[in-house]
Amino acid sequence: MRIHEIIREKRKEQGLTQEQAAGRLGISASAFNKWERGMTCPDIMILPALARLLEVDLNTLLSFEEDLTDQEIGVWCSQISDCIMKEGFSAGYTAAMEKIRRFPNSGMLLYTMAATLEGGLTMFADGAGDEGERQRYLDEIEGLYERAARGKNEAARMQAVSMLASKLMNRGEYEEAREKLELLPERNFPDKNQLLARLYFRQGNYAEAARLTENKILAAANDIYSSLFMLMDIALEEERISDAEYFAGKMVQTVNVFEMWDYSACAAEFTLAVKKQDKEEVMRVLKKMFPALEKKWKPCDSLLYSHISEKEGGERRQEFGRRFLKNLAAELQEDKDMEFIKEDEAFQKFLKRYKGEE
Repeated sequence: MRIHEIIREKRKEQGLTQEQAAGRLGISASAFNKWERGMTCPDIMILPALARLLEVDLNTLLSFEEDLTDQEIGVWCSQISDCIMKEGFSAGYTAAMEKIRRFPNSGMLLYTMAATLEGGLTMFADGAGDEGERQRYLDEIEGLYERAARGKNEAARMQAVSMLASKLMNRGEYEEAREKLELLPERNFPDKNQLLARLYFRQGNYAEAARLTENKILAAANDIYSSLFMLMDIALEEERISDAEYFAGKMVQTVNVFEMWDYSACAAEFTLAVKKQDKEEVMRVLKKMFPALEKKWKPCDSLLYSHISEKEGGERRQEFGRRFLKNLAAELQEDKDMEFIKEDEAFQKFLKRYKGEE
């Protein structure tokens, strides 16, 4: 909404005529009329008085809190990702903060930029300076999540709160994490898309009805998979290996039935194999898992998700995938849980291949 539209809308909300509003500001009705028609703009010196008259703050009056479209935010995040990949993390961070300075109150921009920067910092840590500099970036990114969690955009706020709660849990700050989680609604109207799909169906817009329904199926499948993974983790912590094997099997079945990413099935099998310290099984799964990460997964290739359009940026995602594989290989080399297999010649040869050492 532009400033002339905001002036007109807020004046009417106050029950004022143009003449009354102009009189209180000490200007002519003709000048005020030109503002509302978008022919001229208020002088900067009169903006504070105008904001008080309309009972809004300057951010609202100047549209600084105007919601950005998902498309705008998506394009900017793609640009930031490209910048990080080509010019280094520091350059991408600077570009992201410049966008945030332009739209400081857009909760979705804050959240999405924070997530983009965090992912970039993980993938391209070598361009983020020393450990102290990297920690400074992490702290500032967390600050962006905090700002999004205090914002007016509910979707961004809930996602930011969830992210902050996860970070607190990872740091062992469980009470603070619980307080964050209590801010999340128990039911955030999960059936909205189902109702929209029914509406589109009755309007004859079958493609959109199918797209919403397919997204709901994919989201539900991911929820089932995540819940089964949690049950497996619990079983492993309690040394109930046979139960963990059962849950891992159910995860593999879920991936197959709902035609999910092959990597998801491998992740379940790998976690179980590492816990059991089964060298042969670890190698068997690794030989499937890394190629699965390299393979581009497109939900729309499945009839089950045929109306879910493929997102742009495939080449960029593939480059990120290659970087991720290299980092994952390095992490496995240092992971204490992998001590039982680190001296294995086949394991070392496998890691060297993906670390680019051969």
